[in-house]
Amino acid sequence: MGRIFNAAKIFVTVIFLCGIIFIGGKASAADVDAMEIFRETVIQTSKFDDRAFHQDIFFIVPRFTGELDFLGATEKDSLKLAGQLEFWAVDDSGNDTHTEYPFYLVQDSKNMVLYFKNEKKWQKLTSPVAAKNFVDMVATPNVKDLDKMISFVKDITVLQESEKSRTLLVRLDGNKIVDEIKAEMAKDPEVQKQVTDETANAVFDCVESGFRTADFWYTWTVNKNTWQTDTMSFNFSNLVQNISTAVLNDPSLGVASVEPIREFLQTLAFYSEFKAYTTFLNPEAKAKLEIPKKVLKAKEVESFAENKK
Repeated sequence: MGRIFNAAKIFVTVIFLCGIIFIGGKASAADVDAMEIFRETVIQTSKFDDRAFHQDIFFIVPRFTGELDFLGATEKDSLKLAGQLEFWAVDDSGNDTHTEYPFYLVQDSKNMVLYFKNEKKWQKLTSPVAAKNFVDMVATPNVKDLDKMISFVKDITVLQESEKSRTLLVRLDGNKIVDEIKAEMAKDPEVQKQVTDETANAVFDCVESGFRTADFWYTWTVNKNTWQTDTMSFNFSNLVQNISTAVLNDPSLGVASVEPIREFLQTLAFYSEFKAYTTFLNPEAKAKLEIPKKVLKAKEVESFAENKK
């Protein structure tokens, strides 16, 4: 069971980091009014929505829960986060375990710097490459960026409309998202080094299959007086389930013959939940994102595992 929990931690961490890329989209041609409402909402909120926010991301399977909980703020092309990643697990004997990893993140156009606490020690990890990718996501979008966001949506449902607020149900188009991911990967030299790795290619094929077959969506409530986002709620459970099913059923990976891995993937495929909730806060909340002096003195490392050597 310990091996399963360790694998779960790795899987959840990757999924949490991937969760931030899903936003935007396009309504079906049969629902032109909803499409125009969505387009208006995307354009208006992209101009003004720079408040602080609270993000909670949950990953749940029987006997295991992961939660990424943090405050954040975007200002122009920069990003600040402060929070913690937590795991809860129950083993075969009914014993509970709880681990947590506090962190701060600051990012600008040059570097992304992550401060994280591991085994009671604060460490610092700097990544120029990650900074560039984050800038692309948090930077003020231009017309081309907005069109791309809108293209990632399969259909829109207007759940509520009044003078003061608007709530939309946005279903994402997995085919278009994975096509965009593949196009970006083709431009990345580091990714191209892995194209001859059969296992890496098989895993990506499973991820691609999951995206193309999954039904995943978010709801979005906007204050129409200020065009500020109030709340967003994401449900990516079916995406995780379909990716896990594809890995489980791929004979080239051979995971079905390894009992602990097969058990873990079956749990993901049939019982997992992956949801995220975003609530936007008052500007005063940004004060809580300041990094303490003792954290700023953290030791620089090259990877999360360096202190294990």
